[in-house]
Amino acid sequence: MELLFAESSPRGWGTEQHSAALAIAMARRNHQVRCLISVGSPLETVLREAGIPVVLNERPVRGSVDTSAIRTLYRVASQRRTDWLITNEPKLYWPLILLGRLTRARTALFRHWENMNKGALTRRLIPRLADRFILVSRAQREHLQADGVDVTNMAVLYNPIDTQRLSPSEEARARGRAALGVTDGQVVIGYVGRMVRDKGIFTLLRASEEFLPAAPETRLVWVGEGLELPELRARVEQSANGGRHIFRRWSADIQAIYTALDVLVVPSEYAEPFGRVSIEAQACGTPVICSDAGGLPETLTPQVTGLLTRKGDSEQLAAAVLELTRDPELRRNVALAGRRLACASFSLEHIANEFEALLANKQRGYAVATSEAAR
Repeated sequence: MELLFAESSPRGWGTEQHSAALAIAMARRNHQVRCLISVGSPLETVLREAGIPVVLNERPVRGSVDTSAIRTLYRVASQRRTDWLITNEPKLYWPLILLGRLTRARTALFRHWENMNKGALTRRLIPRLADRFILVSRAQREHLQADGVDVTNMAVLYNPIDTQRLSPSEEARARGRAALGVTDGQVVIGYVGRMVRDKGIFTLLRASEEFLPAAPETRLVWVGEGLELPELRARVEQSANGGRHIFRRWSADIQAIYTALDVLVVPSEYAEPFGRVSIEAQACGTPVICSDAGGLPETLTPQVTGLLTRKGDSEQLAAAVLELTRDPELRRNVALAGRRLACASFSLEHIANEFEALLANKQRGYAVATSEAAR
């Protein structure tokens, strides 16, 4: 198949990473893949290294009626016979549907946020006009249904993870721990993500006031940036255990980050559409503790590949951290199970196979994708 992935965001967050990973997965299955992305996007290097042709859009998309963006899309799509137009970007929903009508290409639209907060016309028509409208978790589908959205034609397809690139590695672990300045005898608890309140960073900080004194060998690593980072650092400096917190900027050496950790915590307090970092950590053999927010419970098997806690509950989170901290054998067992789960249910190969099945299904009312069956 000839596939054109179109994205307009210059960021490299989970939504954009999903687009690149799925494009790479489909290219590995010998489909003809092209990607239209914004100038300055961090995805450009990743896609080019994977051998995927990249077309750069010189200016950001202003909205659904951006005629310049529509012209660019038409020019790129009409260069070759395109079978599917694919995007994660709501700004491009209407342009791609229009373009599909002009070029006879079909459209596959992904939705990564839990709400459909566009106008009533868009809420009703987009899922019907798109050939495929795909969500990234069952929780997201259930939320939309409860919000009065018709989810009849909405499928669920989980995020794909490159389990070859993200894998357990003693060399990467040594590299990562050296960069953090921690010793072999220390147990490293980590947070990886945006430093914003709704990601649960202050709940984790409150939990650390319990588990750090109770487990003197532990260190807490914060990786990322965001609006609340200055406040977080200020509160850490005022705490009794401030010297046991380590702050690092985001690094492209993501394997070293995850493998350096003994436990990853994902304490989000808003309805995460999915929870990519949870699967990435498990792929690297790192046990996870996730809150029960949104789609996060779908990224692990509770008590097998990780632990699940109530969102906003710092006491339960602290207890979960101490449970894993104090039991090295439990950490090893959880790490092995997490790696198996990541490879079985979230690998590029597995998700690409499910995506092919969704595209091939000729019926409008197709069922939820089968990632769950492999778990």
